[in-house]
Amino acid sequence: MKKQHIMALAVAAAVSSTASIGFAATNPFTDVPADHWAYDAVNQLAKDGVIEGYGDGTFNGNKNITRYEMAQMVAKAMAKSSAKNVSSDDKVLIDKLSAEFGDELNSLGVRVANLEKNSDNVKWSGSFAQKYMRDYHKGPKNNEGPWWEKEFDLNATATVPGSGWQVHGNFVNKWGTDQGNGFNDEKSFDDAYNGGYKRSNDFHLDKIWVEGNLGKTGQYVKFGDFQPWTMNGFINDANIKGASFEHWGKNYATHIFGGRMDVKDWDMAVDADVDWSSKQWVDWQTYDTTNNVYIADQTYKTYSYNPYTDFVRYHSSQPIHVLQSVPNGTDWTNTTLVSKGNAGGDNLTNPNSGNVDKTQRKDLYGAVIDYTFNKKTNASLGYYRFRSAAYDHDWLNIVAGLVNYKLVRNLNLETMYAHGDQHGNNKAYNVELQFRGNPWIPADRAHLFGAYIGYRYLGPDAIVKTNFGDGAKAGQKGVEVGCFYNLMKNVQYSIKYFRGKSLTNHVHDNRSRFYTTLSWNF
Repeated sequence: MKKQHIMALAVAAAVSSTASIGFAATNPFTDVPADHWAYDAVNQLAKDGVIEGYGDGTFNGNKNITRYEMAQMVAKAMAKSSAKNVSSDDKVLIDKLSAEFGDELNSLGVRVANLEKNSDNVKWSGSFAQKYMRDYHKGPKNNEGPWWEKEFDLNATATVPGSGWQVHGNFVNKWGTDQGNGFNDEKSFDDAYNGGYKRSNDFHLDKIWVEGNLGKTGQYVKFGDFQPWTMNGFINDANIKGASFEHWGKNYATHIFGGRMDVKDWDMAVDADVDWSSKQWVDWQTYDTTNNVYIADQTYKTYSYNPYTDFVRYHSSQPIHVLQSVPNGTDWTNTTLVSKGNAGGDNLTNPNSGNVDKTQRKDLYGAVIDYTFNKKTNASLGYYRFRSAAYDHDWLNIVAGLVNYKLVRNLNLETMYAHGDQHGNNKAYNVELQFRGNPWIPADRAHLFGAYIGYRYLGPDAIVKTNFGDGAKAGQKGVEVGCFYNLMKNVQYSIKYFRGKSLTNHVHDNRSRFYTTLSWNF
């Protein structure tokens, strides 16, 4: 066995006992300051079970350790990352740490290529899931039918040799049908009705981006087509084609991002139908001297909805009736509808053809700061700026906050709140009690169980595109419960149920939804 390989294995085996070995007396590296961002990163990896740390499970953040010690911890994390399923967030931390302590790892003879084998420079991971979902309510067009879906995700990560930078790609393939025995009956993938059933197929490169550390400054950059950091996806989980910049310090991290959104039209807010059956008169009129007519305003109290979704943004629509002079009195003529924000949709739609204007931009910018107060409490505060066809192409500005509080071991209380500035349903919040950190429990621990119960209020004018869609959806409010169980290592079953009301449809407003999935992770 090569000497470097023996050294790499020895280092990986020894890291868990670094506290008992006097590295500081003989190593050539300087100390890592106690306020260095790496402490928080390594502590997070310890909490997630990637590395063990000292005897008490911590890394003694109040005292300096050497870069030599820190490099060994990173080597251990790298070795474990290649041997087991580590979460994407933990992989990002490991990549940042390996770039930060690359020189020290080199001096130890522990290179990324040595630990992960140079032939495996491109790493693959992914999942396959079978899903079933059904809405148990009747909307205006009775769209409560079931939907079966298979989803295959494939992730590729390639390290740029000698730089610590990485190239990432994500491929997604979905098959869906409302066929009654849809577990294995997605036969036609043409997005059309076939024999009375609707089936669909969607295969695409979902994300592709480059990310890396800017030297040893704690600055981290990402650019390409990726999903930006947006408070657990509460405000937005759509991709952008742009860039993000992060800085990691002790107890805090800052994230700044911006770009053009890369998202399907149907996943965003859509147009609403307008009902003019209810109206209120306004006694006001002016005289048009040019045309010698009286013009009177008549304002309607409008009711609007979309029969297929509650994700409709705020808009004001007003029909203008012209009061025109005639020889024997007056008469109403020339009714014209003037609507704001394309009737609540993020896309401009041709009223004649129904086709979406593909040139319509959707832009998103944001800044988020995360702060860890202590072992029990952490929080995030963010500002988001979003623009689409809605609100007459005006900007939607959102201020949002998140607080996590650990009540006792394995029991966490998570609260989120967001507020927009375009009126309408301009607030969104989520209060959730989580057992074992749901909804993202580790999939690599056999027989692990987790559950949650939460109250969602997802106002369309306070979010961009939320990832809370398996149960409660955008434009809805109510209670959601769910649980997760790992049948075996990397095989996870989940079930969710939501019951509540629509925020945008006030006639057919009852909502309930059942969702379940079985996933295999590799």
